[in-house]
This record gives sequence, C-alpha cells and structure tokens, in this order.
Amino acid sequence: MVITASVAMMSFATLLRVWGDFVKRFVALGIIVLCCWLLSPPKALALEERLIAVIMTDSHPRYQDVHSAFAEALQPACGSDCRIYVQTPNADTMSLRNSVRKAVALGAELIVTYGPSATLAAQAESLSTTTLFADVYDPVALDLVSADKMTGHNMTGVRGDAPLQALLKYFLETTRANNLAVLYDDASPEANQQKIILQDYGVKRGVDVMFLPVVDFKDHDAALQNLPEGVDGLFLADSEHSESYFEHVIGLADELQIPVFTQRAGAAKIGAFMVLQTSAAEQGEEVAEMVKAILAGKKVEEIQMYKPRKVEFVVNLKAANRYNINVPFQTLSFASSVVR
Repeated sequence: MVITASVAMMSFATLLRVWGDFVKRFVALGIIVLCCWLLSPPKALALEERLIAVIMTDSHPRYQDVHSAFAEALQPACGSDCRIYVQTPNADTMSLRNSVRKAVALGAELIVTYGPSATLAAQAESLSTTTLFADVYDPVALDLVSADKMTGHNMTGVRGDAPLQALLKYFLETTRANNLAVLYDDASPEANQQKIILQDYGVKRGVDVMFLPVVDFKDHDAALQNLPEGVDGLFLADSEHSESYFEHVIGLADELQIPVFTQRAGAAKIGAFMVLQTSAAEQGEEVAEMVKAILAGKKVEEIQMYKPRKVEFVVNLKAANRYNINVPFQTLSFASSVVR
C-alpha cells in the first residue's frame, strides 16, 4: 500500500510538472506571436501606412481648392490603404525645406507639392522620394522637368499656368493701353517668369512696361501712390508671398481708375478687370491620377507633365463700366464667365 501511494504521488507530481511546462511554452509562444504581429503588422494594416505627404504654403487659398479636388479624386481608388499627411508651412524656403525633410523622415512614399516654392524645395531637399507637383508656373523654365522628356529627376506633375500672351492681347485690344505698370515680387519664381513674358511682349507691341518690385504691404501702397501719370493698365504678377495684399491693391487701383489684369485665380470676383486662369479642380484631379498610377506600379519617368486643358478667361463688366471701357463682343465671346 505504501509503495502504491508513493507511485501515485510521483505520477501526480510528474503530471503537474508536465502541465506546468506546457503552460509556460503556450504563454511563451503567445508572447512571440504577439511581438511578431506588432513588429510586422498584417498586410491590410501595413497598406494603411502608404503615406502621401502634401506640402503647400499657408498663404494661398487656391491651393486649398486644388487639394480638395485632389483628395476627392484619390479617395475612391486609395480608400483606407493610403494616409494623406498635409503640411502648410510659411512660404519661406527654410520652412518649406523643413517640411520636405519631415515628410521624408516619416517615410512618405510620395510627396505632392502645390505651387513653385514647395516644389523647388522638394527638388532641392529630396532626390530619393518621388515628387508630384500641381499649379506650378512653367515647370520647364524652372528646370523642374526637361523640355524634351517632359519629366524631371524623380519628378513630374501638372503645369499650372495659362498663356499670358493671350491675356495681354485681350487686355490691350480692349483698353488700347500703351503704358503698363507691373507689380511683381522678385523673390517669386512665377512672377519672374511673367516679367520676362511681359518684357518681350511689350517690345514687340511697342507698349511701355514699367516694372515695380514689391515685397511687403508698404511697398504695394508706395508703388501705387507714386505711379507716374499716363499709366493705363496694371498687371499684378503671381506671388505666394503677397496673396494677403491682393484685394487691398485692387481697391487702390480702382480708386486710381486703373484697370487690373492678372492670372491670379478668383481675382475678377474681387475687382480685377480681366483674368486668365487655369482650373483648380483640373489640377487636383490630374495629380490624383498620377498618384494612382504610381501606387499601381508605374514609374514616374513614364508619366509626362500634364498641360492644363481647362483655361478660364473671366471679364469683369462691373469694372469695365467703372472705367468706361467698352468690351467688344468678340472679346466677350471668348470669356468663360462674366462678372456683372
């Protein structure tokens, strides 16, 4: 009896030891599985981290319109598989380049930029991460893409400018102006491109063109208050730095009875006489198509820069009436919309 009891006790102890080893191994295996899951998430979760970094200056409301169209067009194809991270730094070079560095550090698969300043910052800062741009004035002249291939080094996008020569033609034929003043920010890439076009066109048409460099609010005021007599047309060049002064400048020009023409989107609604602009919706939609193609495996070198097809010519008849300008029917027939 004693021997039987001892054997039974030894068997029970062995059973407990075996069971304990089993539990320990089960718990250890569970910990390993959990660690592997945390370090290597399932495919569905990993796809959510396909990060698209968007960079645009904080001073340009048009970029918000471009981005709204971009996000809406991308959503059906991207769904929950992509995460869009938006940065809106100041328009200075340091802030923009810091934003590019942050996007790269976060592991962005693509960088999307709106406007020339952010795009040039991306070009200077990130050679390894693919960049897609929108709303850039003449990317070829800015050396963002080559004239022959229409793509750049790990970069392509949507050209954002309408032909300035056409706007000049409409304005000069309608107003018969001979003396133009141009307010431009010489730190603005697009303003300097417009300056070159205006210089060449003025020489060809025999029109006097006066260029007035401006930076801050006081510069704009001083330039307009000191305009020489005889100026009968004012061109406001594009700039990401002086967007907040825009409506004020148009108001001052209106007081001086000088019609304003420009390529700044939406300017006709706040008093500009003639505006030739590209479509913000088209910009956003086309860059979204490029993102879809690249996420699907297409190489950026295979995607040529897109040239906008939707160009909007807007005539402000309310301003024309204030300046006693008779807009010919032929000019109105080219208008996409009229402000009455």
